[in-house]
Amino acid sequence: MNKKVMVFFATAFILGGCSTQTADEPVVESSDSAAQSSEEVMTESASSESMAVESSAGMESSSEEDKDTAPVSEEEAASAELVTDISQYEELEYAKNTLDLSVYESRLLTDNQGTRVMLFSKDNEQVYKTVFVKNNNWLKVIDLKADNLVLNEKIK
Repeated sequence: MNKKVMVFFATAFILGGCSTQTADEPVVESSDSAAQSSEEVMTESASSESMAVESSAGMESSSEEDKDTAPVSEEEAASAELVTDISQYEELEYAKNTLDLSVYESRLLTDNQGTRVMLFSKDNEQVYKTVFVKNNNWLKVIDLKADNLVLNEKIK
């Protein structure tokens, strides 16, 4: 009898941890539907992972594009690393063909495996922002004053 109770609680604990429902929603399931539900959760998580991979491969939603074109918060800009030599960044060679970045103060906001985001400002006013997606060599140059894309293309 003790083994059955322990197995019941262990199963309930595992299924409870896999649940995607919030605490506000009542949960009424039989053991068969609970097994199907956990399979659906696994399928949904696998599909969300594949969507994330597609998104990082250049398929961006409008909310991500809005995030790219939005100005940077003052706190984030102040804490970003000041860049004195922009020639070390390969994507800026392409941006130089469109605008003269040497007259702006440049700050490195993000530089990770997937993306590099830089901010260009003049007289403490944010002017341009570059977003370079490293996986597919995609460069965006955003004019923050006019709130539009200056450059949005694959480079190399």
